[in-house]
Amino acid sequence: MKSAKVLVALFLYGCYMVRECLQHDNPEPVKTALLQTWAEKLYFELWNCGEYITNRKSLQSKYNKEAKLEGRNGHILVANISSVIKSMMDKKQQSLKRILESVEQVAVSAHNDAPPGDEYKVRNAKPNKATPHTNILLNDLKENSHFYHTPVNATYSSVHIPTYVYDRASDVIKALKWSENLDVAFRKNYEIDPRLSWQYFGSTTGFMRQFPAMEWPDKPDNTEDLYDCRMRPWYVEAAASPKDILILVDNSGSMMGQSKIIARHVINTLLDTLSVNDYVNVLVFSNVTNEVVPCFKNLLVQATLANIRELKLGVENIADPNNISDFSIALTMAFETLEMYRERNMGAMCNQAIMLVTDGVPENFYELFKSHNWKNGTMGMPVRVFTYLIGREVPEIRDMKWMACANHGYFVHLSTVEEVREQVVHYLPVMARPLVLHQSHHPVIWTPLYADVTDPKMTDYLWEKEECQQQYHDTISYKETKDQFFYPKNKAKRDRDRKKKELNQNLNVNRQKKHNLITSLAMPAFDKKTEMNITVRRLINDNYWVWETRETKVAHLLGVVGTDVPEADLREAMSPHILGVNNYAFIVTNNGFIVTHPDLRPVFGDILKPNYNSIDVTEVELVDSDNIARVFDRSILTLRDYIINQTTGDREITVKYHYDDMRRATTAERHYYYSIVEGTPFTVVVALQEKHFGYRVKIPDRFQNLNTTRSSLLDYFKDDEWRIHPDWLYCRYAYDDGDDTSFKTPEDELRHFLKRIAKTDNTWNKWPPPRFYSESYDSKGSTLPEEKFDGKCYCDKDLMLSLIYDANMTKGIFTEAKNDTEKKKNPAAVLMSLLPRTEFEKRFGVTLAFVATHSGLTRWMDYEDKPKTPLNSDDHENQQPHFIDENVYSIEEVWYRRAVEYNMVNDESYVYSVPFENENIKSTLVTASQAVFVTSKENKKKGAAAVVGYQFRHSALQELFLNITKQCYSETGCTPAKDTCQSIERDCYILDNNGYIIASENVMDTGLFFGNVRGPIMKMMVKEKIYNNITIFDYQGVCFKRENEDDSNSSSFLYTPIHHLKQLIGWLIGRVLWLAAHSNFQWMMSQAQAIFEDVPDYQEDEESVYSADTLANFKIEGEKALKYVRINRTRPKSCDRVVNLYTLTSKIPEKVEHKSMCARPYELRKIMNTNLILLVVNGRCPETTKAENFDTEPKEVDYEEFNNSLNCHKAFYSLPRRRPKTACIRTHPDEHEIYDKMCGKGTITTVTPITLSIVFFLCLIL
Repeated sequence: MKSAKVLVALFLYGCYMVRECLQHDNPEPVKTALLQTWAEKLYFELWNCGEYITNRKSLQSKYNKEAKLEGRNGHILVANISSVIKSMMDKKQQSLKRILESVEQVAVSAHNDAPPGDEYKVRNAKPNKATPHTNILLNDLKENSHFYHTPVNATYSSVHIPTYVYDRASDVIKALKWSENLDVAFRKNYEIDPRLSWQYFGSTTGFMRQFPAMEWPDKPDNTEDLYDCRMRPWYVEAAASPKDILILVDNSGSMMGQSKIIARHVINTLLDTLSVNDYVNVLVFSNVTNEVVPCFKNLLVQATLANIRELKLGVENIADPNNISDFSIALTMAFETLEMYRERNMGAMCNQAIMLVTDGVPENFYELFKSHNWKNGTMGMPVRVFTYLIGREVPEIRDMKWMACANHGYFVHLSTVEEVREQVVHYLPVMARPLVLHQSHHPVIWTPLYADVTDPKMTDYLWEKEECQQQYHDTISYKETKDQFFYPKNKAKRDRDRKKKELNQNLNVNRQKKHNLITSLAMPAFDKKTEMNITVRRLINDNYWVWETRETKVAHLLGVVGTDVPEADLREAMSPHILGVNNYAFIVTNNGFIVTHPDLRPVFGDILKPNYNSIDVTEVELVDSDNIARVFDRSILTLRDYIINQTTGDREITVKYHYDDMRRATTAERHYYYSIVEGTPFTVVVALQEKHFGYRVKIPDRFQNLNTTRSSLLDYFKDDEWRIHPDWLYCRYAYDDGDDTSFKTPEDELRHFLKRIAKTDNTWNKWPPPRFYSESYDSKGSTLPEEKFDGKCYCDKDLMLSLIYDANMTKGIFTEAKNDTEKKKNPAAVLMSLLPRTEFEKRFGVTLAFVATHSGLTRWMDYEDKPKTPLNSDDHENQQPHFIDENVYSIEEVWYRRAVEYNMVNDESYVYSVPFENENIKSTLVTASQAVFVTSKENKKKGAAAVVGYQFRHSALQELFLNITKQCYSETGCTPAKDTCQSIERDCYILDNNGYIIASENVMDTGLFFGNVRGPIMKMMVKEKIYNNITIFDYQGVCFKRENEDDSNSSSFLYTPIHHLKQLIGWLIGRVLWLAAHSNFQWMMSQAQAIFEDVPDYQEDEESVYSADTLANFKIEGEKALKYVRINRTRPKSCDRVVNLYTLTSKIPEKVEHKSMCARPYELRKIMNTNLILLVVNGRCPETTKAENFDTEPKEVDYEEFNNSLNCHKAFYSLPRRRPKTACIRTHPDEHEIYDKMCGKGTITTVTPITLSIVFFLCLIL
């Protein structure tokens, strides 16, 4: 009996398996009629909810009633912008000339003055770093919005003195004294041009005088202040004409120990004194000569930050000293390389120099110099030679000094590391001698974009600091949680957090707030005194010396004067509100580098990228082609040539571009208009999508003068639920000099000016525009009038009127009567209007409605009880940020751009989105937005006026999606057990137009890219052209190289002399942390928590999830635990990344013939008037469950030809450039008259108290 039951059971099981196999071979097709019904029901619910909440049709009707359109003329726009920027630069240049004249005049008058005594005090910007008796306190510093909200005093200047410059040295203190007189010129400039930024004078002695006075910002973690104005781009470029530099470093057996360390510091300091208009390479020689970066062979590379970094890394990798140096081969190779660049008109095409770093030479190489550098006599030598003698005990300096003096160079003897930075920069005044001797010519230079006072070399340090903090938190977490630290959930969270940090590279230039990005104008200041008396010792006979005084020629550089132009001012000058959404303008230098561009992304996290200021125009304007990385299309290269050669014209190119953190992409045809900014190396380019965004909204006549609306201005802004674009200038006071002109928020500032406008008649029309100086510019180039700006404030009238008009249009848009006649025509809307508010919220989960306009106004209304001032909310840690906290940039917001863009596909469509990979799924919100266009009655042209939208809870959409897709309708032939989404045979999804999951049966899929979840299905949809692939190259990427990875061209970090000590200390700390993790050192934990408050919280109990045996596998102890707790150290490096993104085709092929049902195991339908599709996957088809990676994460591009080195690839395939138009002044016939004793000097070794203390400390511990 029992055996019979077993046989029956086996028979039934076999029948079941046969049935299952047959079903897999012949799965039921997805019912397209049922799918269509579901899609229509989803559309009905979503559409009616959106129309009811946003009141879109009412707003559209208002705009269409009286607003007009005007076309955007690219030629006029680019001409206006370039004219405005020219006027801006001319005004700054006139300010510089006034400072320059003052510098040269007061320097001459102070020539015979004795250095001030000990009683002299200076206004030191670093009061905590110097002794009190030498400083005057900086009093009455007030925060000023014009200077990045820095506390300043605009009645006097302050000085910054580098740490290693002795501020009581006679030449320093004398220059400090006479330069106080510059305050008169500084104040006058500020009175004439209230939009002038920082003004400064950098002295050759090392200090920088800056106006207005400020306290120098503290360095992070109290690190040493390394700022030296003589190594900043504005000083370096102005001090001398562009230069080709070849650095020769001796690596013979004698260059061991301290000599090698000093030599490396010399090279690094020399590299720090170069700018992007210079070219450089470093050669290391002993018995053979090689480049420190092998792929830079026979090249001079442009001195960009990325190339300088590569050279420094190469210097760190120089092999241990050995053999005997062959100076002849090294010098010959250097001269031949420089000669090749002269003959081929490559490189800087101006100055050339050889920097020789060694501990001694066997001879003076007279014959070599004669054959290579004196072909045209010593008057016309093309190459200067600078020599740096290393070491304390050197047998002879005569040959080294002769080599420098005979070749118009400079000789320095260095015996300690501390003196390197101060002594190396002496070559700059020598390179400047021809400029000084010409006297009358003061070239004006404009720097590329750079970060204010931030040292770009801090990138490695700041990233290392972040990793140290992460290591600390991981160790403390392990101490507190023990085995839970290794639970898969906790480990996965740590991995996700680190990955997010590494991928956080897409913060564009106007959203990052930590670094003040600027370009600077600068001019060299010359000592007018061309002769001076010197006392020398002369040999009368074999053993009798006499002292005598003689007059000699001199050519002294006093320093450099400069002023900044913030990148934000350049963006403002481009009038983004006139260009409109999805149109933009940008600026390019003579090198092809970007100064400002909406896709310039200079930071990752809060750290500057290694190559942030050398991004080429071809790297941000991506042509829609199938070319591989860095094979740029001919069309963009032609456009680039026109731009860098400063021509005027236009070209059309089809491009592809990304947005939304490089998760979405699309293509468009852009029309580029370009025009020169005369007298500068800059070219302005305007990019318009004329086909779709060629028109802008023009306000009606009744708003032009506010004659009928002035009394009601404040009524338009009565409530607090609105914001304006924080970076746009509506109205502003010229000087932020008190409480009456300083405002906490842009909204407070706007209210203030609205009150002023409402109280006046038409006097506000007389307020000058933000670019008031353009009206006083004389196109013939004459000097601008030195008149004080007599206006108290200025306004952008066009923008202000547009804002007021939009405020009038959108006032009360969300609170209009619910019995509107238009809504009564829609039964569903009538039903919604009858629902109580609580029922409505429960049904649709609406939390907020919003509208943003082309003038920068954003309004919102909360449907939940939230603070009316979300920006001031104190409790941010336990709740998601309010919508308005992160969405105040109106036309620049992603939801605004997408809504306007998608209007070209469907002008009735709402665009839906959810956060990507959101971990807190319970609080996830869906954002829906739709564009409001003004349509011309005459020619049917359209212009974007606003975008309306709302947010609602994803849980409501999830419930709606599940409820609809579980329904079965008899007329569709549906079987509930097989055809609905509740069946195991069907998997259902709502995807957006870029392939991201909006809703799924598994709620944890929300926000994921569909290819990550169902790779094979996504691959099929791409193959069938349902989604189009768009390949995006990110040429601004940062990749993270592990410390232990091999790299023939670089080391792990730029090691300093104390780095090995750091490694020893790090090892000791690691052992202490390991002991702490296995001990009860409560005192240690309490101290740690007092310092670091953000200790990870692992309160969730996973023991209920895993079995005891599984939990035992997570127990890792001892040295093995320490290994897993230790993070993988990395170093950031510039890299190219590639990502494949996807966009839905406008016409979806719904019916495709296939041989079998599983050849296309899915069906889909467009959800009408949305950017969504409803996708049903046939779960019976085995192909749907295959694991196949199909993601949208960027991946590094490998350049195997150059050992995966991006910098080597760029150096070999360098793009053309145009040298600056400033005159190349590299020689002067009188230079040989300068007394030869002024071509160099040795140094006297002194022991400072700090050095003595260090030595004493080392003696104690060793």
